[in-house]
Amino acid sequence: MTTNTTSLAEAAYAFFSHARFARAMSILVIATALGTHLLRSLVGTAGLTAIVVSEIVLCALMLIARRRVVRWNAFLPISLAVFVVWCAMSYFWSYYPKASLVGIASQLSFAVLALAISATRDTIQLIRAIGDVLRVFLATSLALEIFAGVLIDGPIEFLGIRGNLVTGEGIQGVFGSRNSFMLVSLIALVTFVIEWRTKSVTRQVAGWSIFGAALCVLLAASPVGFVTAFVIAVIAALLFALRKMEPAVRRGTEIAAASAAGLGLIVAWALRGSILEALSSSPVLQYRLSLWSEELRLAAMKPLEGWGWVGLWPRKTQPFTVMNSGSGDIHNSGLNIFLDTWLQVGIVGLALLVILLGFAYARSWSLATSKKSEIYLWSPLVLSLMIVSGLAESTALTEWGWFFVVLIVARSSAELSWRRIKN
Repeated sequence: MTTNTTSLAEAAYAFFSHARFARAMSILVIATALGTHLLRSLVGTAGLTAIVVSEIVLCALMLIARRRVVRWNAFLPISLAVFVVWCAMSYFWSYYPKASLVGIASQLSFAVLALAISATRDTIQLIRAIGDVLRVFLATSLALEIFAGVLIDGPIEFLGIRGNLVTGEGIQGVFGSRNSFMLVSLIALVTFVIEWRTKSVTRQVAGWSIFGAALCVLLAASPVGFVTAFVIAVIAALLFALRKMEPAVRRGTEIAAASAAGLGLIVAWALRGSILEALSSSPVLQYRLSLWSEELRLAAMKPLEGWGWVGLWPRKTQPFTVMNSGSGDIHNSGLNIFLDTWLQVGIVGLALLVILLGFAYARSWSLATSKKSEIYLWSPLVLSLMIVSGLAESTALTEWGWFFVVLIVARSSAELSWRRIKN
């Protein structure tokens, strides 16, 4: 019996420590994160929960089997740990403890999954896995939109697809909203370009992938997405230019660019009244301004600690019902990562989020401008997408958006960490 037990243990170790299992888990986890809306529509919240819990168990077994090769000293970034702990602590003063428990569990679950695959795959392997998953999701989205908008000329209600392909009002794909679809398409575009530049896939696959992602961006027709795309194009151009400069020239250019950006933000803040008045005719902005105003009012009631972390807003829980009734629509987020964080975990939580994003951005930017390989461009560009879109959406705080944020935070910390193993 001892021999059989030993053989079984050795077989389990060989299975969970194998590189193919790590690759399969990375694809499965990324597909689950990106497919939360699709999975919830097909198997319900209970089914999605079962899938996530099962993957956490499998990832734990994988980490145990690969424990000798995992860099445990850089496994969990301190800035991420502090922010997550503060969100978890908010349960004790939460105005809605049951909803907070669900939100905290979701936040921890997707963070654990992101940390697990970050620790067992390198950057290029993760980019390849993300690219493979995105190709399937975008192709599926386009196929379903053609079916709904052309073949049956009607919505697919349970998936949230409205059949707007022909009308030009913006398609949602399998992501629930056109803004989410637009953001995923932009991430896909960045990923496919990196694949092409690093020759990770064939030229034909890269070409069709880039074309498909660009088509999805146009079909999403999201005003928020178009503004985000413009800003990211500018950042990408700056990054490519900086990579070609000598270190001394690069540092001066970075300081000048940062100063110009800071000055622009100061001027924009000083003229915010005039800017908002000029843009007040936009229904998209009006829609958000009414919600943000209510968020600010409620956040001011509990400015330091917030109302309690919840992630996605529960529809039948105070104070979220107040904001939904006041704005005349149903929201599942605050449509701004900074205001949403302030509302839920106060100024302390907001400061911790800014530190978390700031460290990750500084590290990923430094890697992108100093390393020769273009794979390092992926992290700052995708993180820029999450932050810029976060001014009008809260995607980066929950589910697949949070998953990508944690993945980038973990990879940038692992690549450029002050916690080194001493020889």
